[in-house]
Amino acid sequence: MVENPTGKAEPMDETSPPFELPPVSVVITCYNYRTYVEQAIRSVLAQTYPKWECVIVDDASTDGSSDHIRQLLETIGDARFRLLARPQNGGQMQAFRDGFAATGAPFVAFLDADDAWLPDFLLAHLSAHLNATHSAAVSSSDVFLINGEGTLLSGTFAALQKPRAGSERSGIAIPPGEQLASMMPAIAYPSRHAVTYFAPAISGWLWAPCSAILYRRGALEPVLSFPFKAKGGADYLTATCAHLAGGSLILSESLGLYRLHGSNLSTGVAFAGGHVRQSPAYRAYRNVLASDAVDYALANSGWLSDANGYGFMPGFLKQHVRRFKHLSDDPRLIRFLARGRPWLRLRMHLARMLRRMRGVSARP
Repeated sequence: MVENPTGKAEPMDETSPPFELPPVSVVITCYNYRTYVEQAIRSVLAQTYPKWECVIVDDASTDGSSDHIRQLLETIGDARFRLLARPQNGGQMQAFRDGFAATGAPFVAFLDADDAWLPDFLLAHLSAHLNATHSAAVSSSDVFLINGEGTLLSGTFAALQKPRAGSERSGIAIPPGEQLASMMPAIAYPSRHAVTYFAPAISGWLWAPCSAILYRRGALEPVLSFPFKAKGGADYLTATCAHLAGGSLILSESLGLYRLHGSNLSTGVAFAGGHVRQSPAYRAYRNVLASDAVDYALANSGWLSDANGYGFMPGFLKQHVRRFKHLSDDPRLIRFLARGRPWLRLRMHLARMLRRMRGVSARP
């Protein structure tokens, strides 16, 4: 019951839902992508889900991107767009932080200026996040791979952990949210493509690249406030670390365009099919990113263990040590990896001493 201006109670309109759908903050990060940024901006404008704000962070581009974006936004004339032009280049992670700080919606997506979304990107991701089976910190959809000229190269990003024949990973299938869709048709997203939930204990790379991911602000806030050493590779750190808070939803549908060209940070070679090959520079940089991810997990081990269980931290660290061997020499990991196994603690100490005697550097 509600009161009207006369003070008399009136019944609520039963056709009105008792809540509002959440807005989404979109952050487009741009550095010398004048050629591509208009397609990224217009792909946000074309979204079928209308409750969004968009901040374009130009990271001190030298190719005229900032002026081009400013003129484009004047032409579009939509108040949901804003330009944030940085006075000096700070790298991808700083651009993430600036865009995040300039927005306030409970869900956040980062779109690289050389990529683009299909019209249902936001609707599909929000529909998945608002399911009645598992809430999650992160969601990722599949992408179409294109080259610098926009030619289609592949219909999937092979590293995305969606259901595939012979897949080694297992997650929890998420059924469509029929109750919410019946209450609020604006969030209904009928799709034949599977949505799978992966718990925080399942680690390793689960997602497609940066532009395919949507985050809950509450999971991302402690990540972006952490003093990482890396300036690039922001999607690795944000996805890996935010996932630890609440797990991930993987949407099998391709809902965006991921562009492969010579200026990508992580790729710099022609697509040969299968997994996207990483550039030698990025492969070397992965050790820095892995160390940063471990630093974040260790700094937040108390609440991560409370949220995910006593054995969570050892499991996460073991997986990272298996992938990144240089981490095995970090003395902070011993109490987690050798928990309940004193012989392993002694073995790790001895191995660390031998590596130091041989002059092997532990951390990058």
